[in-house]
This record gives sequence, C-alpha cells and structure tokens, in this order.
Amino acid sequence: MLKKILPLAIAAIMASGCQVQNATEKFPASATVSEEMAKSVNGALPAIWQYDPVTLEDWHKIASDYQKSGNARSQALADEYGVTIEEGSMHGVRTYTLTPKSIDEDRASKVILYLHGGGYVVGHGMSGTYEAIYLAGLHHYKMVCVDYRMAPDYPYPAAINDAFAVYQELLKSYDSDDIAIFGTSTGGAMTLILALQAYNAGVPMPGALVSGTPWADMGKVGDSYVVNAGVDNILGNYDHMLKHAAEVYAREESLKNPLISPVYASNEALKAFPPTLLITGTRDLFLSNTARMHTRLMLNDAPSELLVYEALSHAQYYLNPRAPETFEHYGLINRFLERTLLKD
Repeated sequence: MLKKILPLAIAAIMASGCQVQNATEKFPASATVSEEMAKSVNGALPAIWQYDPVTLEDWHKIASDYQKSGNARSQALADEYGVTIEEGSMHGVRTYTLTPKSIDEDRASKVILYLHGGGYVVGHGMSGTYEAIYLAGLHHYKMVCVDYRMAPDYPYPAAINDAFAVYQELLKSYDSDDIAIFGTSTGGAMTLILALQAYNAGVPMPGALVSGTPWADMGKVGDSYVVNAGVDNILGNYDHMLKHAAEVYAREESLKNPLISPVYASNEALKAFPPTLLITGTRDLFLSNTARMHTRLMLNDAPSELLVYEALSHAQYYLNPRAPETFEHYGLINRFLERTLLKD
C-alpha cells in the first residue's frame, strides 16, 4: 500500500508548494541576523529532505519535480544578473557554461568548475546551476557546471567520475593553477573528492577549492548529526532522504571510502591539497562534517580556512536572494579566490 500511496503524496506536496513543519522545538532567529535572513531562519522545513522514497518511480518523481522548478528558478536568476547559460558537453558529460556580461582582465584566463549539491539524487539540468549563477553574475567569473549522472540510476562512482572527466578536459585549455573547484553540500564533498582523484591519478591539483558544508562523511557520524537534528531547518535530520540517498548512491561500498566520505582521506593526499575554503553554519546538520574536514587539513599543514556563519542552517547562506548575508557570502568567496586563484 505504501508503494502506491507515496508517489501520490509526494506529487501532491510538491505541486502545492507545501512545506513540512518541524516536529521539534522551534528555535527562533536571533538578533544577530538581518530581518530578511531571519525569515529564512524561522522558515518551515522544506518537504523534500523528509521523504522516504521506496520505489525507483518515487526517486524519479522527486528528481523530475525538483528539476522543473529548479530550471525555472535558475533561468530567472540568470536573466536578473545577465548571465548567459550555454549547454554543452565535455568528454561526453553534459555541462552548462555560465558567462557573465563582462569578465575582468584578471579573471579572463581563469575558470571555476562548479559541482552542484542534491545528495547525489537531485539537481539535474539547469536546476543545478543556481548557486553558481550568483558567483558568475556578482563577481564576473566564467563557470563550468557539471550535470553529472546521479543515483539511483547511476550509483557511485558515476558522479565523481563525470566531474573528474570534465576537470581533465579543462586541463587541456587551462593551467591547473587557473582552475578553482566550487560546490556546496554533495558538491562540497565532490570538490574535496576531485582533489583526491587528482592526487591518486598524478594529475595536477586545481588552484583552489571552495567546499561549502560538504557531505564529508556520508555515514551518520559526527556530533552535529545529533545536536542539530531538528534545529537545521533545511535538512531537518539524517534519518529520511539523506539516509536513503546514501544507500542508493554508495550501495555496497563502504561509507568510509575516501572517495565517498573524504574526511577519511589519507594524510599523504591531504598534504597535497591546494588552498581550501570550508563553509558551514552554527545550525548546520553538516557542521561536524565541515569541522572534522578542516581539522584533518590543518593537521596535515594544508592551507585551509574555515568560515562558520552565525545562526544559519545547511547551505542557507545562498538560498535567500534578498538577504544581505547572501551577498556578503559571495563577497567572502570572491576575497578567497582573489588571494588564491587570482594571486598572480
């Protein structure tokens, strides 16, 4: 009966735009955030990460509905900022190249490879470009966004192999020092994993990494998975969609494989990392993932910076297009890239 009911329930919820309220105690925004961001901090928990997909059809329905709404959202943002989106492919992998109205001289020879989030299960098509459009439009970087294959149809290692294939194609046109890798959540983990892949393959490292709230440990390991459960009003907790996404992506592979959970990378690999910016928030379910990854990098003398936003849940730093914190966030990423990618 559940298999028959669940797809209909998902469709009804997503079509109506309804949100699932937190069942846990309400944690109101503090005075330390702007009035606009307080609306996000006080917002209801989105439905998507509370689903418990059962069938392949359930997964496809969730992904399809996410893509439809996300495509429109991304196109509207690109139009607002005058960013051109061009679909293409590199090494057989679909890509979306974002080009701003103008590119400053110090950015002309640079490119940012962007890896979207979505738990390895959602973010297909242009829906996976939204976060990157801000950086292209506000700070005039050329971005190449990877529309990598996802679970459950394409489990590990399809996604990371697609991302690495595009990176290797970019190396044919750019020096490695002129390429930065950028992503949030799953994309944040993939950013770190790409550096591990480069190390393992003896391929030159990118010039910089920007890893937002990475899913650095796909297992339910870390303090914030417990402490911030029900406090994070984006993901809610680990025990629904996230758990299922980890299962359909990793399948029989160990969640402690560094190419799945990069927090378990070897010391030797981490010592070779380029400058890395890690980003999280005090209410983030992935706060421990980010903190643990930063500690591992620091212990191996890798150049690493950690940015922790006051009061914000998972990836909330870019989800409100009207909040001043959103623009401050992209300004801080730009400063990091100016110190690393644009250092010449």
